[in-house]
Amino acid sequence: MNEHRRRSQMLHIHLLGIPQIFAGDAPLPLPAPPKAFLLWAYLLLRRARPVPREQLTYVIWSDVSESEARANLRRHLHLLRKQLPAPPQDADWILATRSTLQWNPDGAYWLDVALLDRFVGETASEEEWTAVVDCYRGDLLAGFYDDWVLTERERLRQRYIHLLEQRIALQKAGGDLRGAIHTTQRLLARDPLREEPYRYLMELYYRVGDRAAALREFERCQTLLRVELETEPMPETLSLRDAIRDGVALEPVTPAPSPAKSPPVPAPPLHQPANRRPRWLLVGALLLLLSLVGLFTAGVLPPNLALQPITVSISGPDAVQDTWIDKENSDLPYDPDEPGQILKAFYPQVHLMFFGYPYDRVLVRFDLTQLPSDAKVRQAVFDIHLADYINEDLPEPLPATVSIFRILRPWQAEAATFNFPWSQPGLAAGVDYDERPLGSHSFHSGTWISVDVTDLAQEWLAHPDRNQGLMLMLTEAPQGAHYWVDTTDYPIPNRRPRLDLTYTR
Repeated sequence: MNEHRRRSQMLHIHLLGIPQIFAGDAPLPLPAPPKAFLLWAYLLLRRARPVPREQLTYVIWSDVSESEARANLRRHLHLLRKQLPAPPQDADWILATRSTLQWNPDGAYWLDVALLDRFVGETASEEEWTAVVDCYRGDLLAGFYDDWVLTERERLRQRYIHLLEQRIALQKAGGDLRGAIHTTQRLLARDPLREEPYRYLMELYYRVGDRAAALREFERCQTLLRVELETEPMPETLSLRDAIRDGVALEPVTPAPSPAKSPPVPAPPLHQPANRRPRWLLVGALLLLLSLVGLFTAGVLPPNLALQPITVSISGPDAVQDTWIDKENSDLPYDPDEPGQILKAFYPQVHLMFFGYPYDRVLVRFDLTQLPSDAKVRQAVFDIHLADYINEDLPEPLPATVSIFRILRPWQAEAATFNFPWSQPGLAAGVDYDERPLGSHSFHSGTWISVDVTDLAQEWLAHPDRNQGLMLMLTEAPQGAHYWVDTTDYPIPNRRPRLDLTYTR
């Protein structure tokens, strides 16, 4: 890239999740050594005003003498300036005086944290809401654990959760109940042990007329609380469950005022980081739909009912096939030296590692054959949960990026095990899977991953022979990064892979 072009490109900075920087759409290496990068991150997070040099030396080099800390600051500031790309205007990225440093607030840059900090939900447009929700790729500065980082990380995490809750309230008040359901699912992915989001989902599903889905969310909540926290749902949740079960009408939702229009938000770069299971779908909402379709065909129901959106959640071993661990070549998710260990045909979790083996992939496929062939998919979101893998050789999780790819050729569940690669000598981009990721997610510990697959789901419905499913791959991680992936056999239903799909006829 020539100097003129490099200077003309905006700097895009991602501090949420695994840090990344781009000049335009071209990825750049992070400043090194780590203290130089942390110096930069500190200035970015306090970009509104000059930061005293004494404050920087105390925070970043608190374990050395004052004179050594000042020398470190001068040296790392020099290294940082050398590694940052040339600014697109005649002004330094970092404004310096004898006593202060400040990241240039007028520089040509985009910062995800700034978007999160300045966001005002009450007046935001739909485009702005989408941008701020999507910018949170993970917790701040994944992989760094300095005290000041932990403080800022929790602040921004709570800020994001608050915005999601505000978004849910606004969508609900504005009548966008389907959108509120999707936002609540994002909230659950970020904070899966909180009970309130389950209550939100119960109410929202009930308000859109899907009582079965509402009660299913209660069952998921109850199971999760009992297994993970050894407690029972709160009285508010039980009361809502009873109201839904008994068909009690809920209080009407107060309409929300229309938000004022705002200028568009600067966009981030384009470069974002023999069958063992029966194939039929047990979804209560779908069975209800099929009954309604029969009534409509008979002329019992009014025609406009067919235009109402229907949401189904496809999960569980009756509707999902995925990578599994076969009995003959067991790789136990428990202690292999345990004398009482019993081999099982199915396992609730499988490995996802960064060693470069051809079987270090996880495959997932959803059965859509019971959906109406003429369904028009309005939204489809794929969700899957990753859990930490910890042992004496790996005492804490390593940062990683998972990408989701479309599978291009047929596979059999029995041949797609952790122990036996389904493609020899390994998966080939463009042959076995589409090399363009559907989405990527950076994280540093167990997490939910959500990817929009609306267009793909519509194609699968129109051409069932193309439904070969999805593949998870660790695309960026240090050697030895290792996670469990919860499978469709996981005992807690809420932790199984699922496809939430909304469609009309």
